[in-house]
Amino acid sequence: MFLVLAASDVVDSVDGPKRSTYAGLFLTTLSLLQFELFLTRIYSVTMWYHFAFMAISLAMFGLAAGAILVEVMKKRDAHATLANTGLLFALSSAICFAVQLYIPADPENEIKWTALAFTLIAIPFVFGGMVVCVALTRFPARTGALYAVDLAGSAAGCVLTIPILDHIHAPTAVILNAGIAALAAAAFAWPLRIIDGCALSGLHSPRSSRMRWVAATCCVVLVAVAAVNQSTKRIDIQWLKGGRNWHDGVYEKWNALSRIYVRETGSEPFGWGMSPAYHPNRELQQLYLNIDSGAATVITNFDGNLNALEHLKYDVTALAHYLRRPTSVLVIGVGGGRDILTALVFGQRHVTGVEINPDILGVLTNRFRDYTGSLQTNPAVTLVHDEARSYIARSAEQYGIIQASLIDTWAATSAGAYVLTENGLYTKEAWLTFLNHLTPDGILTMSRWYYETQPAETLRLTALATASLMELGVADPRQHIIIVRKQDNSEVGQYSVATILVSKRPFTDADIDRITQVSNEMEFLPVLTPRFAERPEFEAVSTRGKYEQLMRSYPLNIEAPSDDSPFFFHMLRAADLLKASTFQGMNERNLKAVKVLGRLLAIVSGLSAVAIIAPLVVRRRVREARSFRLMIYFASIGLAFMMIEIGQLERLIVFLGHPIYGLTVVLFVLLIASSCGSLVSERMSRWIWLLPVLLAAFIFASPNVTRAFTAASTPVRIGVSALMLFPCGFFMGMAFPLGVKKALYAHKGAPTAWYWGINGAFSVISSVLAVVVALFWGVTVTLAVGLAAYVVGLAALGDLKL
Repeated sequence: MFLVLAASDVVDSVDGPKRSTYAGLFLTTLSLLQFELFLTRIYSVTMWYHFAFMAISLAMFGLAAGAILVEVMKKRDAHATLANTGLLFALSSAICFAVQLYIPADPENEIKWTALAFTLIAIPFVFGGMVVCVALTRFPARTGALYAVDLAGSAAGCVLTIPILDHIHAPTAVILNAGIAALAAAAFAWPLRIIDGCALSGLHSPRSSRMRWVAATCCVVLVAVAAVNQSTKRIDIQWLKGGRNWHDGVYEKWNALSRIYVRETGSEPFGWGMSPAYHPNRELQQLYLNIDSGAATVITNFDGNLNALEHLKYDVTALAHYLRRPTSVLVIGVGGGRDILTALVFGQRHVTGVEINPDILGVLTNRFRDYTGSLQTNPAVTLVHDEARSYIARSAEQYGIIQASLIDTWAATSAGAYVLTENGLYTKEAWLTFLNHLTPDGILTMSRWYYETQPAETLRLTALATASLMELGVADPRQHIIIVRKQDNSEVGQYSVATILVSKRPFTDADIDRITQVSNEMEFLPVLTPRFAERPEFEAVSTRGKYEQLMRSYPLNIEAPSDDSPFFFHMLRAADLLKASTFQGMNERNLKAVKVLGRLLAIVSGLSAVAIIAPLVVRRRVREARSFRLMIYFASIGLAFMMIEIGQLERLIVFLGHPIYGLTVVLFVLLIASSCGSLVSERMSRWIWLLPVLLAAFIFASPNVTRAFTAASTPVRIGVSALMLFPCGFFMGMAFPLGVKKALYAHKGAPTAWYWGINGAFSVISSVLAVVVALFWGVTVTLAVGLAAYVVGLAALGDLKL
């Protein structure tokens, strides 16, 4: 392979960036962001959800490390460096990704293999970071325009990710994305010429032409490999959560929300909460539907004979149907269709299934429509592609039963960072919406895991019910709550499934007697009824006078989540992390996730410190030009940008209904707005102090705005979100180019690459710290920390003039 090598004494191009340089930067940042988002989607399949955000941290660390390398290395011609590092980014992203697919990375057990996999993936981001740093710092007269192109490319990558993943196998998409990066390298190589063996910008030569042809050839080869792999799947995931991918399925489909995998399974009727009293008397044809290799259900073969599905009556998740029928039912999360079929078996008048993932609906209504009995054609069934909370809020109908069974169990999405915990279905505001859309005697029923040693998840579900009922003015919430669980017959004896029933009116004696009778027949165990409490904690959590005391005294945080802290599955308090008792009991995955967050925060802080200090040691001009105020400024805006971005992401995930919508809208709007702000940064520099004002307005006004538009359609909610985000994003985009200009004004030979590295290093720290702050103190505090960081940065810049 031929690369244009530049002599060490050749300095930056004096004639500025070419048009092809802008094109190359646009395509590079497009490819960088898509690579990052593709990895979060793939990691959510290959690793447990709390490791998916590692792709974001690896990307940001690689970008910061690339900037530091640019500073410590000897200067070379900017155009040649862009072409070389751009091509290295393209090739390394394809090669390193393909290699790490064969590494059995398991962050919980195989630390060495995992470290190797993460190291390989970091390499392309280092080269990508070098490209971006050179482009933004070697042409200081055009920093604003180049930064705008950088952000615009990232915005394009963000918005293209969804349609690409919806139509292309995810590992194939990574290879195709490398082809885009190679095309960027060809654009960077366009202005090169060779004089005495040195690469310069200007006229063309046979050798510079050869460089362009090498990059263009790599682009064509990578695109061809992607085209072949789309059908052959030769480059594919080899390891999933918990073991090898045996490729034994009958159907696989990737999209931006998940990876759906269907395979054949046994004939014994499936159910997480099946009664021990049920004894199969017939074989049943079923397909196993797996989502992100962590959430699973079955697709049941249905030929129209409901008598063949009697086993569905023996599942603890079906209890509400024994109390209210015939009535209208709304099912949140269609999955394989079990809850839809359950409603039909009980003879319910009509059932509406709301599913956010269009490909899951496609499995039932298209790919396996004959197998499922074409449920969508049944006059008693309506299947809807929408986000359930907003759909219910918009609905004028009232339902006799609203049901959600084990929704979002250990499945991640391309949002990455702690995505499972951002769940808008398990907040007090959501439950108020659900309860207000029930008939006068309607029931809200949800099923979650019940851990024998410490049933905190079920207690938190009960706290949600109690808090919501008290908000509606119910004097005695316990009269409105029934919880029943399946007996655990496993060898481990640790967990089972519990179902909660929450009624708008108090349960009658007949209701309680019926549940007691069914529980006895099914060998289920009552956990809480108006007459009985299995544990004193359940009596306390459902009683108005004892609720607050239990919230304070219970070893885990079981308080009802709110939209400001929508982390149902996160039950640790910051103050409890030093207590040994916290690490005993049920919440194993939550504990592991928090440990990983803590370790990662320590690691990225240490590595970032090294990245900042190293240039001070080895580069004389850094030591001579260092400015404490400029260091504070670039560190602050790096910290602030990620705090604000992740805070806005967390807030709008709940509003928009799913992490992928929140991620796409927030990133795209912020990047486009920041691009516009960067373009006018010099002309509007005096207005930069409007940024903290606009951020404060967003922090305090956005909750009221989102509440007002909760019932709006998804396009309207996206538009409202964009209008709220754009003003903040516009001024956020001005901060970096303004800092570069002021750094050059303060010192002619300012080490701008080093300042860019500081900015990147603190962005890495903030990408983890923001998640930590949101988990323990809420989204509003996360946004407030970002606001404070911007104020500190602007104050540090002070009266430095352009």
